[in-house]
Amino acid sequence: MADIKKTHWKRRITQLVFFGVLGKFSFYGIFRCPFAVPYVSCSSCPVVQCPGRKLWLFLWAGLGLSAICFGRGFCSWACPAGLVSELLTKYSFYKDRFKGFADVFLSGGKYIVLTACIILFIYPCNPRWAVPIRTGEFWNSLKLTFEHADTLWLVRTFFVLAGILLSLLLSSFWCCYLCPTGGILEAVKRFSVFKYFITNNCSDCNKCREVCSIGKRPGENNCTNCGDCQDICPAGAITLGRKNSPE
Repeated sequence: MADIKKTHWKRRITQLVFFGVLGKFSFYGIFRCPFAVPYVSCSSCPVVQCPGRKLWLFLWAGLGLSAICFGRGFCSWACPAGLVSELLTKYSFYKDRFKGFADVFLSGGKYIVLTACIILFIYPCNPRWAVPIRTGEFWNSLKLTFEHADTLWLVRTFFVLAGILLSLLLSSFWCCYLCPTGGILEAVKRFSVFKYFITNNCSDCNKCREVCSIGKRPGENNCTNCGDCQDICPAGAITLGRKNSPE
């Protein structure tokens, strides 16, 4: 158990570091970004105090490199929303995860959200749905943004907020079933260079599934390549490498 905690806390420390770097950017993207799709039009954003104006290109470049190297590793090691969702999951009312057809069906939600984001970005050129007003202190500015935003912006913002808070009801709901970035990474993770996979030594004890924050075995749908399961395996059947993970 000590080894498990050691691995887990290494990841938690990394998550906290990235939360410090990207947390404000993520907050602005959800609650202050005037665009329909946050994080992709930062160079022309009128919110001059948003850190995204300096970070967004580095973020997408780093995310692409991360996807090539570690698949969905960004979700479990660096994503601020992933950290929040994981912490909320500890207090979720429904601890059991969806399995089988229900899991596959609900997983399609993140691809629907991703498709909607792509359409909004390409077809109407990522319209502005809010006028981010900067008057006085931060919270007053945030309040004014909500008061003067278009209905579509309010719907988008409350959708994201509700999706993340749903992790209090259903474990890791946002990350598994609604996050469009997770949808991109899920689609390309099979081509990643390094991933956790199960060897032929596996005894199907499912202890890896029990320790996983989203109830997955390595390589399964929505596995975020976190590595928390490696040290729990009594057969030593989980390893990080270049071999393709079994589905």
